[in-house]
Amino acid sequence: MKKIALFFMVLLPFFVSAESLFYYSNGKKIPLAETSGYTFIDGRVTKNANALPKNLKFMLRHENIFLFEKLTDANIKELSQYGHILPAYKRNGGEKVYASGMMFVKIQNVSDIEKWCESKGLSFVKKFKYAPDWYLVKTTENPIKKSVELVEKKIAAQAEPSFFMNFEKRTYIPNDTLFANQWHLYNDGTNTAVTGSDSTHVAEAWDVMLKIKGELGGSTVKLAIIDDGFDLTHEDFQGRFLAGHDFADGDDMPNPGAQDMHGTSVAGVAGGATDNGIGIAGACPNCQLIPIRMRMSGITSLDASAIEAFDWAANAGADIISNSWGPADNSGQTVDMNQTLKDLVANIATTGRNGLGTIILFAAGNGGESIETDGYASNPNVFAIGATKADGLRASYSDFGNPLDFMASSCDLDSSGGDGWAGGSYIDGIWTTDNMGSSGYNAGNEADGDALGNYTNSFGGTSSACPLAAGITGLVLFANPNLSKDQVYEIFKETSDKTGADTYDGNGFSMNYGYGRINACKAVKRAFELAETDVSAIECGGAINQSDPVNPDPGDTGDTGSHDPADTGDTSANPLCGNGTIDANEICDGNSLPCDQLAGAPKNGTAVCGTDCMSWDKSGCYNDGEGPSADVPEDNTPVVKDGSSGCALTLI
Repeated sequence: MKKIALFFMVLLPFFVSAESLFYYSNGKKIPLAETSGYTFIDGRVTKNANALPKNLKFMLRHENIFLFEKLTDANIKELSQYGHILPAYKRNGGEKVYASGMMFVKIQNVSDIEKWCESKGLSFVKKFKYAPDWYLVKTTENPIKKSVELVEKKIAAQAEPSFFMNFEKRTYIPNDTLFANQWHLYNDGTNTAVTGSDSTHVAEAWDVMLKIKGELGGSTVKLAIIDDGFDLTHEDFQGRFLAGHDFADGDDMPNPGAQDMHGTSVAGVAGGATDNGIGIAGACPNCQLIPIRMRMSGITSLDASAIEAFDWAANAGADIISNSWGPADNSGQTVDMNQTLKDLVANIATTGRNGLGTIILFAAGNGGESIETDGYASNPNVFAIGATKADGLRASYSDFGNPLDFMASSCDLDSSGGDGWAGGSYIDGIWTTDNMGSSGYNAGNEADGDALGNYTNSFGGTSSACPLAAGITGLVLFANPNLSKDQVYEIFKETSDKTGADTYDGNGFSMNYGYGRINACKAVKRAFELAETDVSAIECGGAINQSDPVNPDPGDTGDTGSHDPADTGDTSANPLCGNGTIDANEICDGNSLPCDQLAGAPKNGTAVCGTDCMSWDKSGCYNDGEGPSADVPEDNTPVVKDGSSGCALTLI
């Protein structure tokens, strides 16, 4: 009975008092009000720990913490014997959050954090590398009041409670039932199944990459994606993922849970395998993807998980971090990052990439509302990405406002209910990867993608626009790895197309479109220019080079551009090759290039254009301490050996 009595002594202020509740965030009071729901923190350490009495059903379990929507007085009385209970709260009058029994504290110049915690009746949980003065600690007291005490008594520079909160994926989850279909990458207006001719011009950017780098782009760039899980065994992700982490299950295998399919589709848009003869193409074909899983299945997620995810991505060396998630849309409330995450994001965006700054992108949101209510996408250290339709106009669901930065192509929505997703059906859906088989958006219905269920044709929202922009950012950084975050921003600001029936101000900004819809080709070309690479002969906006979507047959001396089962020596697809002009279907024509500008080539010497105008002859390239190959004449005229293939990398 002593434990029970103690419990009611502690909980009395929670459930009886009508006092004003608040906590401090960077010096500002954040109001709270108790509401329905409870957090139970199990304090048992016996073998029966975490076994709930009377088969109580919980909403969420995180280690020894359980969240309940409802508890009876009898439930409370019984659970109080094993740990302590905290109420749920409404934050800022609307957003529902659950206390976790933990706090973020900012302490400077502390030599032993564990001793410091012990002296204050706290328990040290962890520190964050990229938010060096912040620590996550546990308390057995009310974390709301304890955080206020630490601030008001100047025990800590800052302190705020850690909550479980709702993180929503930035896409429509469809309930209805490959490159030609991917209009968001290339759209010449001839696809009558698409309602417009606008796109982000990614395939044209690949052509630029082939001309300058000899590859489609991104092989030196690490792109982290934080989402709900990833089909690591998918046929279109083979060799695409680096080591990742799962903050939902606490392991290094961020596979999707039972209801998780969003991350697989997001990853496909950003960096699905390209030019492999199957499936779809990702915007950054060779970017190294870092998969990081958080819990985002419509139930609450611990805010510390987001902080851990960003910290993990930075430690993994991510150049770019893509986030197609955020606070719930149309909540009517402003939901901000806690100060720890703000500091961490600011630090990563400033000091990441060896001081050049990690580029963090967030989906703007799908509520058709002001982005200013979303403290994640509106954070000044991130790029907020909205969605434009196939006709270049803002999608009705895409959030707008002063914090909006750029747009990228995504689906349209037919919504008789006005802005947002409610009551809508897809138009011009985005084709991308899906959990293989029947566990994704497409359960194996050809009308929903492919008959095997490995791809979906109905992805979209700003959830798709964000990884598309992230993949394009990967191409830009591959073109010029010395660009700072701010320089990348200026490139997008300068080169984005001013689409839409909107008036842009003198600075090129629109409340509905930000600085415009990203143009990958123009952005990549500008990045090369800033690296002092001559791209004057390259024009954006022309036809793209397309060759066989499979590996060419041995001895194939010139693909026509379409696959033929008997394709063993087509007539030349380049009748203009040799005229000294780099035409739309060529990567070179009689010119040469320093070897250090070609991917996979030794850094000394000069590469010359191949006889097919579709490849670079790198036989004139050599490493330090070596000399030019004996096969290469002094004038660097290429030597074409018997059996060499005239086909370059293929685009699909």
